[in-house]
Amino acid sequence: MNSSEKAGQALSFLQKHSPKEYGKYLEFTKQLASIDALSHKQLELIMVACAVMSQCEMCVALHVEAAASMGASQEEIIQAAFMAVAMGGSPKLMYMSYVYDALEDLFA
Repeated sequence: MNSSEKAGQALSFLQKHSPKEYGKYLEFTKQLASIDALSHKQLELIMVACAVMSQCEMCVALHVEAAASMGASQEEIIQAAFMAVAMGGSPKLMYMSYVYDALEDLFA
């Protein structure tokens, strides 16, 4: 099972066991995405960087996949991820392997 599938399971678990809280979280994120100051592709590239900064393997997989589905190229995704490395140093550098794994799953 890859990280994206694991993330899907984790989100399903939350939906089942904490539907109110999870629902409020989804409302909040949808509201942020609806502002339209940034494109959906730009938002997902930011989320790739945030996922690397947070050191969340499942988040990296989800947001790399989402960015690619919004038309982001491999180069754009890698640049966004490296922005987190620039801010976070070597601990974030270690998470670049997850970015490359997710890209391999999508672009291979």
